[in-house]
Amino acid sequence: MKPLLVALTILTNLALTPTAQAQPCCYGYRVRYYRVQPTYVMRRAPQPPRWSLGMHLSGMSTNQMLADEAVLLGGIGGHLRYRSYRWGAELAIDGLGGEFLDGRISRISVPMQASGLLYLVPEGVFNLYLIGGMRVQPTVIRWNYPDLKTDQEFTEFGLHGGIGADLNLGRYFALTADLRVFGVMRADSDPAGSYYADVDNGVLPKKSTGLQFNLGGSFRF
Repeated sequence: MKPLLVALTILTNLALTPTAQAQPCCYGYRVRYYRVQPTYVMRRAPQPPRWSLGMHLSGMSTNQMLADEAVLLGGIGGHLRYRSYRWGAELAIDGLGGEFLDGRISRISVPMQASGLLYLVPEGVFNLYLIGGMRVQPTVIRWNYPDLKTDQEFTEFGLHGGIGADLNLGRYFALTADLRVFGVMRADSDPAGSYYADVDNGVLPKKSTGLQFNLGGSFRF
């Protein structure tokens, strides 16, 4: 009976006394009891870096044909990005080149792009996004025929859109890849453009469409 009486006395004191204290109990025991209040600590999650600077390998194809050869260009480029939780922006520049007809014609294009990004999957290791914007594309055509050696400079402008993904390898580095569909028009205000204004099958068509694929990495800061 003695342990039972001690337990009943403890329960009675806990129910009736709100503050921590020590009181005498039966048979000479002293019982100390407490009422513990929970403590909550709120911490803000660290914000991921908003800016990123990267480089990428790039390949571009167009719907143009030179004789029986498709126009395929390859090269390297760089990009600067800023993003919030779901939206982002990008400035990118690429240097692309290729040779055709056994080296008799070579082409260098420098697409400069300003794009907006919408992240469909903004969290986690894998981020999926849509990308779209405008592009200006200076192009140089070099003729290397025995009786014709000259350069012609063109300017193309247009729009692009596509889809891309980031694979985050830590807080400050990510692998990036995207595929963009584009359409451009030749500016005939340039001397070279005006020369081909009334030519149907010029070395650079009045309108062209194509694909551009980029694969690279970005450092975040």
